[in-house]
Amino acid sequence: MFSRSAFYSGRSGGRLFLTAALLGLSVGAARAQQELRTLDEFLTLARNTSPLLRDYAGQVAQNRIDSLRRAAQQRPQLTGNAAAVAAPIIRRRANGEGGFGYDEAVSNGGNYAAFVGATQPVLGGPVLRNDYRILESQGLVLRNTRQLAGLDLRRSITDQFLTAFAAEQQWTYNQELLRTLNQQDALLRKLVNGGVYKQTQYLAFYASVRNQEVTTQQARLSYRRELGTLRYLAGAPDTALVLLDKPQPPTYRPLAGLGSITQRQYTLDSLRLRLDREAVDLTYRPRLNWVLDAGLQSANPAPLYLSHNVGFSGGLTLTVPIFDGHQRQLSYDRLRIAEQTRTGYRAFLTTQRRQQYQQLQGIAREADQLLASIRRQVGIAAALVDAGRQQLTTGDITILDYLQLVSSYRSLQFSLTQAETERLRNLYALDYLGE
Repeated sequence: MFSRSAFYSGRSGGRLFLTAALLGLSVGAARAQQELRTLDEFLTLARNTSPLLRDYAGQVAQNRIDSLRRAAQQRPQLTGNAAAVAAPIIRRRANGEGGFGYDEAVSNGGNYAAFVGATQPVLGGPVLRNDYRILESQGLVLRNTRQLAGLDLRRSITDQFLTAFAAEQQWTYNQELLRTLNQQDALLRKLVNGGVYKQTQYLAFYASVRNQEVTTQQARLSYRRELGTLRYLAGAPDTALVLLDKPQPPTYRPLAGLGSITQRQYTLDSLRLRLDREAVDLTYRPRLNWVLDAGLQSANPAPLYLSHNVGFSGGLTLTVPIFDGHQRQLSYDRLRIAEQTRTGYRAFLTTQRRQQYQQLQGIAREADQLLASIRRQVGIAAALVDAGRQQLTTGDITILDYLQLVSSYRSLQFSLTQAETERLRNLYALDYLGE
C-alpha cells in the first residue's frame, strides 16, 4: 500500500494540502517506489496459472498415451482362463433309473479346465494406420483448442488491462487537477482578503475544490476495482495498489487466412471426417485373427484324468460382414451432413473475419484522426487554464470563468483517455485477427 509518511506535506494558511492528505504520494513518487506492472507480466502470469490451459495440456498428454494403448492392442493378447463346473446326477433308485440331473451326454458330469489363450489380428495394418491418423488428428484438435483458449485468455486479460490503465489515467489526471486547484486556493484567499475577489466567488471555488476531492477519491476506488478484476482474471494473489505501465501498441499484421487458429479447427474437422469415412470402409473388410490356447480340460476332476487331458489348440478365425441393415450408407449420410455443416461454418467465419478486419481498419484510421483532434484541443485547453491561472493573480478573470476553463480541460482529458484506450483495443483486435 502507499506510504502514509508523506501524507502531511505542510500547511498553507493553516490548512493541510488535501492532495497529500487524501490521496497519498504523488504519482511520480508512487511510480518510483512501486514496481511497475506491464501487460506482458499479467499475460505470462495468466498463462501459468490458467487451469483451462493445464487441462488441455493434460488432454494432449492423454492423447499420446491413447496412441501407445492402440499400439499395444495390436500385439498378441494373452488371457488366463479357469473353470470348475460340476453337474451332479442324483439317483433315486438302486437300478439307476429316475433321479435328478442333466443327461450325462449333455453334462459329462462336469467341466474342469485351466488354460492360457492368445489371439492377435492378422493383416490389420490398414486399420491400425487409420486409427493412428485419427488419434493424431485428435491431438492436433486439442493443441489448436488450447491455442484458441490461450487467445481468448489473452483477449480478456488485455481488455481488462486497458480498462484498468484507463482508470489509472483518470485517477492521475484528477490528482493533478486537484493539486493545481489546491495551489490556487491559497492565492485566491489572499486575493479575497485583499478585496480583489468577492467572498461568494471564493466560496464557489472552494466548493469546486471539495467536489474535485470527491471525484479524485472515486477515481481511485474505480482504479482499485478494475485492478482487482485484472488480478482476478490473471490469478494474481496480491492486493497492493500498484501502478500499471502504459501498454505499447501491437505490431500490425495482415488478416490471417485458413491457416489462422480460429480457421484451422475447420480444416482439422475436414481431416477427421475423411478419416471417419475411411474407418467406416475398414469396418466392412473381412477380419482375420489367429488364436492359440494351451492347458488342460477334462470332464472328470480326478488327478489321473486331469493329467491325461493336457493339450493345446490353434487356428484362424475369419469374420466376414454380410448384411447389417444398410448401416454403412447411413454412416455415409451422417458424415455428409457433418461436412455440409462444417463448410457452412467455415464460409460464415471467413466472411465474418474479413468484414471485421476491414471495419477495424477503418475505425483505426478514424481513431487516429480523432486522437489528433483531441490532443490539439487538450493543448489549447491547457494553455487557457495556464493563462487563466495567471490572470487570477491580477483579477482579470472571474473565478467562475476560471472554473469553467478547468472543467473544460478535465472533460477533454477524460475524452483523450477514452479515445486512447479505444484505439489500443482496436489495434489489439486487429492483431488477434492476424493469428
